[in-house]
Amino acid sequence: MVIVTFWNDNTGKIGQTHSAMAIASYMGTEHNYKTLLMTTRYDDQIALKAFGYEGTAKTVGLVTGNKQSMDLESGLEGMEKLVLAKRLSPDMVPNYTKIIYKNRLEVVTAPKKRDDLDFNRLYNSCKDILMIARQHYDIVFVDLNNGLENETTKEILKMSNIIILNMEQKPSEMQKIYELKQNKELFDAKKIMYLINNYDRKSKYSSKNISREMGEKKEIMTVPYANLFAEAVQEGTAAEFFLNTRIKRLDDVEDRTAFFIRELKRDTDAIVYKMQELQMRI
Repeated sequence: MVIVTFWNDNTGKIGQTHSAMAIASYMGTEHNYKTLLMTTRYDDQIALKAFGYEGTAKTVGLVTGNKQSMDLESGLEGMEKLVLAKRLSPDMVPNYTKIIYKNRLEVVTAPKKRDDLDFNRLYNSCKDILMIARQHYDIVFVDLNNGLENETTKEILKMSNIIILNMEQKPSEMQKIYELKQNKELFDAKKIMYLINNYDRKSKYSSKNISREMGEKKEIMTVPYANLFAEAVQEGTAAEFFLNTRIKRLDDVEDRTAFFIRELKRDTDAIVYKMQELQMRI
């Protein structure tokens, strides 16, 4: 139903994929939406590895531990073949995903880069895949390639219902965001949300101060850095991390992980509210 796209205009890595994984996972455990997380970044299997899919993989969370083989052709590459043959239907999409939380969250593998021609053809097919997938899922989170050099990137931004502009926690980002907002064709103010990655709450550039400088009425979203989550990503146990009852019960105001969870709750609540707003306008 709703396409929520994570995107940034930076040349380096700023933590966008980690933020997308964290928000999608929290949404999957705390909200009753059928959710898909798709990354279009070629040859980037970080999301699958974070959820334990590497080589052979086990389903986790609300699923039994049945083993599955890791088949890269089962993701976007598999769906691309059906799109080109005009045979992909909404109910077929789950056949090309990995289950993280049953009936709550699935992940689709990133494209496996062979050469630029292969990737560009597959990336272009992502538009059709998204249009079909949105008919099966309540939310499709897209971890989109950064920059605006590729026309497909622009077209996916245009078709997105919500665009989450990922930013770093520094003053120069505000000028960059201001310049992006001038592009009314791509960045409709009604569907834009802002997100600070690897947020440090002790910095003088707090989310409240940055929100004020940007002229935002509501405090912008953040995904703080949390070492326990970072370790879970490295160890392939990100899904289990969000099911850990001890972590869910953390309430120490100063605890880094507790703050991480509180901010994810604020983020997902904001996204749900934005979805409701958009549906009211439709």
